This record gives sequence, C-alpha cells and structure tokens, in this order.
Amino acid sequence: MKALNRAFFLLSGLLSQSSIALSEDPPLPPWYPLKPWELSSFYAYSPRDAPYGADATSLELIIANPSFIPAGPAPHASGGGYVVFQNSTANCVLHWKEDAETPYGNTQGTCDSPQTDATRSEWNITISQIHDEPTHYMDISFSLAYHLHAYGNDFYKLLVGSLHAQLGENLEGGCDENNICSYSLKNGSAPLLIQPTLTECKSACG
Repeated sequence: MKALNRAFFLLSGLLSQSSIALSEDPPLPPWYPLKPWELSSFYAYSPRDAPYGADATSLELIIANPSFIPAGPAPHASGGGYVVFQNSTANCVLHWKEDAETPYGNTQGTCDSPQTDATRSEWNITISQIHDEPTHYMDISFSLAYHLHAYGNDFYKLLVGSLHAQLGENLEGGCDENNICSYSLKNGSAPLLIQPTLTECKSACG
C-alpha cells in the first residue's frame, strides 16, 4: 500500500509539473487561423498618357483587420488567458509617377491608422505592378506591424498580405475621352478579402 501511495504522489507531481509547463506556452486560441483582412474602399486615378506629373497617379483605399490578434499569454495573477492586439483600420493614400527613379515595386507608403488602447498598429502599402494590357490590373502588398507593451513585456507581430485587383474581376471603371482613367471596387464586391500571413513574431507565435 505504501508503494502504491508513493507511486500516486510521484504521478501527481509529474502531472502538476506538466500542467505548469503547458501553462507557460498555452495552446493556440480559437481565433487561429488568422481571419482575412477586409478592403472596403478602393479608388485609383491616373492619366493614361505621358507626361506624368508629380501627383499624376493616385490610389486611395481603406483596409481593416477586424479581428483581435493574440499578443501573448497574460499572467496567471491577472486571470490568465491572452493579451490581445486590438482590431485596426487604415486609410492609405499614395501619389506617384512612373519613371526610372520610381518603379512600382518601390512605390511605398504608410497608412493613417487610429490607435486604440495600448496597441500600436503600423500599416504599410507597396505597389508591386500595374499593367494596362490586355486589361488593367494592379498588384498591391500590405504589411501590418503590431506593438504592445503590457505586464512588463513587449509583444510584437508582423503580418503581410497581397491583393490582385483587376478590371472585370473585382474592379470597374475605365478611361474617358480626356484619357483620364479611374477605377473602383466592382459593385457588390466589397469588402475584398485578403488573407494575412504571420511573418515575424514575439510570443504566442503558433
């Protein structure tokens, strides 16, 4: 009987230690996998012919991450669970011209994003490609960096996503008699969904 009791206490100790170890790195929360970003507004404007002025081509859009993203585990003393990055919406405006000094892949900009609580969100946008033949399309990439300082820790995540916007698929518009071209989201297509990918992370990385 003594041997049986001793074995029981040893097993109980091992299970207790195992539980503590798991609590330091909790399982992924139910909001994984990451939910899509939502592009609710898109407007592109450009002259069709050269010469290009400094602000000849412009792009305005609104993109949002509507979901809470886990930043990292909260201390047990605070109730446990997860500290989360707040959802975030950004207004992106770009103006550029096409020349040797400004290829599309280097056309980048930051987006205005209101900050909420202690979460700092940084949206960036890059124009990768623009083509007019055989039909107008744009390839655009986005990045969202989250920062949060809580419970003495610095939490960080970087997510990226891309959009292929093409006339007839998810864009509508065209060029008028003055060779001024404009494009917006196709009627009924909003919001366009963009699947993000986690590329950099500090804590609760999955």
